[in-house]
Amino acid sequence: MPLPKVIPALADLTQDIAGPIPVELLQSWATGAQDSAAAEKLLAAFQSEGTVVSSDTSGLSRMSRSMELLDVLRLVSQPKEIVHAIGREIGGRGIGIWVADNTEMLYPGTVSPQTVLAAMNEVQARISERLQVRIGMCVHQGRFYEIGGGLYGEDADHVEYLAEHCAGPGEILLTESLARHVESTATGRLVPKLFGGAEASLKAWILSDGPRLPELAEHETTYPHPFPEEFYALLPQLGEPGLKDMIYSRWLRERVVVFLARDREASELASLGGLLDDLVINALMETVVKETAPQVENIASSAGGLAILTFATTSEAVGYARAVKAQLAENGVQVRVGIDAGPMLLFSNPKGPSGITGDPVNIASKLSEDVGRADYISISDRAAKQLGDNHAAERFEVQVSGVTLSGILVS
Repeated sequence: MPLPKVIPALADLTQDIAGPIPVELLQSWATGAQDSAAAEKLLAAFQSEGTVVSSDTSGLSRMSRSMELLDVLRLVSQPKEIVHAIGREIGGRGIGIWVADNTEMLYPGTVSPQTVLAAMNEVQARISERLQVRIGMCVHQGRFYEIGGGLYGEDADHVEYLAEHCAGPGEILLTESLARHVESTATGRLVPKLFGGAEASLKAWILSDGPRLPELAEHETTYPHPFPEEFYALLPQLGEPGLKDMIYSRWLRERVVVFLARDREASELASLGGLLDDLVINALMETVVKETAPQVENIASSAGGLAILTFATTSEAVGYARAVKAQLAENGVQVRVGIDAGPMLLFSNPKGPSGITGDPVNIASKLSEDVGRADYISISDRAAKQLGDNHAAERFEVQVSGVTLSGILVS
């Protein structure tokens, strides 16, 4: 695919703007041959082979609507502690920052698939025995590219998609590479996962009745979280009198959230060259997002083709969304935009918010990624109330993850 015209600006990228992605990697690709041989050579140093486990909490959207925010955070944090502790015991390590309800761990080739699967059976058993919440997970063995703390490539996208969109509560999904291993070693029982519609071509198997590892201890429960250490240490103590009030008083704010997500096809990432194109465009998107924002305090997150920003009013949020959308479109980058409003926890550092969580963030992300259209901005009803009557807007109402999302679309 042709790279956007703003490519010369790569020479001006700093590590702060580009994030953890090595600027020299982006520059070498953007100014080099841009063929498959060049892509393979550039990415060789970042290649890892092993087993990846991704997980996703079931029913988070519904919980966010029916439970207090801090209770949801604690509920979602508990399975992540078990996943991380058990994973570390067998030699895995956390990938990225576990911002919402997702986890991801990489197990090197020295950790056998049998051990990984037995450990995941143990994880699911402990979660089922102790907690109210359930998680779905997917296990895949393949080749990954670890760049800037994240995993990239077709194998990484595949396992993440299956975990987030296909794994049911308590399920362990295996891809074909792991399913063949289970069949040959008799380490569990497999049931084909049935898919329909647009996902009919997917293949996965549900693992059951496999061995567990009950002897594993839970030492390293602290997972790679996005919170200040002071706040994270308070989560297990939420039952103490007055603690919730103190936390809300210190960190809870009413804000309007803008969630931007790159609008792209999976086919764009089907080659190593497509992966490098994607990294370059993501870095350029971060540059535009940061240059367009009124001030750095508005930016809660900007990386990997996603950006989350906060504003005091919906009018400000829509004005910014239109400006950044137009500037990105001029450079060949289309985004989907979702906007929601409400109370959320904001954790600041001297350079701006370093953490944000709450129902509006979850809803804005769904409006962007599940409902959004590239030419429009999806605004929830509760955010749109601040705009008054907007007769030119198109209304929408959809069901996503068991939650009804309604609002307006504006250009």
